Amino acid sequence: MSGPMQMYLYVHDAILREVAYFETAARELNWDSAEEVAEFADRMSWFHKIAKTHEHTEEEVLFPALEARFRFVAESYAFDHDDYDAHVFGEIDHAIAGLTRAERGGERRDGAELLYRQSVALHEHMRLHIAKENELLLPKLEAEFDLAEQVELAGAMAGMVEPPLMAQLVSWMYRGQGIQDREGMIRFLMQVLPEEPLTAMTGMLAGTDAEAWKEMQHRIPELEAAEAE
Repeated sequence: MSGPMQMYLYVHDAILREVAYFETAARELNWDSAEEVAEFADRMSWFHKIAKTHEHTEEEVLFPALEARFRFVAESYAFDHDDYDAHVFGEIDHAIAGLTRAERGGERRDGAELLYRQSVALHEHMRLHIAKENELLLPKLEAEFDLAEQVELAGAMAGMVEPPLMAQLVSWMYRGQGIQDREGMIRFLMQVLPEEPLTAMTGMLAGTDAEAWKEMQHRIPELEAAEAE
């Protein structure tokens, strides 16, 4: 996919990296360490917020636009959101709460096993849901909505995310990307963002990894020229 909705794929890639991380982290978690459990819980809570925000923009902007043209297409995707929020995220919250309360021994082990099972389920649910969107939903959107309509949809979805959270979201995506995806995302941002927010965004990303930013400036000479002004 290319064009105004390209950012969608960067978000999806970041979500898939994160749920893969949670599956591994849950398997290796030292459930007797309150610090490790708290770190896992905090990262999962933040990710849940990001996932819900992304899904909310879909449900408020993208799905209604699709539904207006293709009845019964979008509703299965919204169903996925509701299903895994209750049955996967809900059970993960239950497992973490159990680990936090449990003393030790069998009860704590049961909580850790539930957390791992549900982290595997989260990974698989997200993998299938995102594959459906990437391979079935987004090509339909790109084929049936013209460029101006896609710009309007992308802008409306982005406008629903508060700037501080958007900055966290972009930084999170950037940190997990390889060099080519980083370049692609920054070039995309350069096309769609006005000068002032673009400057703020690239300044934040530059501080994420100074050495990697030098490579980015080499790949995108316009970056270095803009920062020199």
